[in-house]
Amino acid sequence: MLAPWANSKFLIPALNEEEALPKVLESLFGSGILPEQVLILDNGSKDSTPQIAIDTGVILVQEPKRGYGAACLAGIRYLLERKISPDFIVFMDADGSDDLRNLKDLFSAFSQDPNTDFVIGSRTLGNAEPGSLSFLQKFGNWLSCFLIRTFYGVKFTDLGPFRILRWKSLLDLNLQDPTWGWNLEMQIKAIRKKFKIQEVPVHYEKRKGGKSKISGNLIGSLKAGTKILYIFFKLTFFST
Repeated sequence: MLAPWANSKFLIPALNEEEALPKVLESLFGSGILPEQVLILDNGSKDSTPQIAIDTGVILVQEPKRGYGAACLAGIRYLLERKISPDFIVFMDADGSDDLRNLKDLFSAFSQDPNTDFVIGSRTLGNAEPGSLSFLQKFGNWLSCFLIRTFYGVKFTDLGPFRILRWKSLLDLNLQDPTWGWNLEMQIKAIRKKFKIQEVPVHYEKRKGGKSKISGNLIGSLKAGTKILYIFFKLTFFST
């Protein structure tokens, strides 16, 4: 029997992740995921991140324009330009914090309810290793979920990076944000499209090496938080 992710693509944004990326790829391959299923979306790394992707045989997509969303959009463009149509798209981080042992749990949500469009791995419902999330990350996550519930009446517990969408559903969202507002835009637009969305508890660990672009410094955290709030109010009050 084929694994539920047999016809899936894994989109992994990466910026200077030479320490953690080999461990992430090893974990993916150990789970039976093939190199051609993995897209490393390099966001202008100055270290050996691109070479690691090449050496391991995964697909390297380079997007020099900085931004988490910009990297994700580059991966989507790559698939569209080549007319590749997977069943599912898996988004995850390149720092080793996402636990691939949860992959079956995330995919099982689709099999349990065939109408499901979108599954989010919730670190809040699951277990975040102490020190894996900074105070500002936790607060920003809580605030975003509070605003979504207040303005849209939908309860989320997390804006976690480990998430899966049906390919056709992802395209239907027409995502555009090139920054850290990407996940929030995805969830708000999914609500507006009346998608069937599920949250699944996941385990979240400390990064396997390197430095976080958000929690690694106060300025990065504040910039990301400000951008996320900007995207929320832009989508809520100035978008049709």
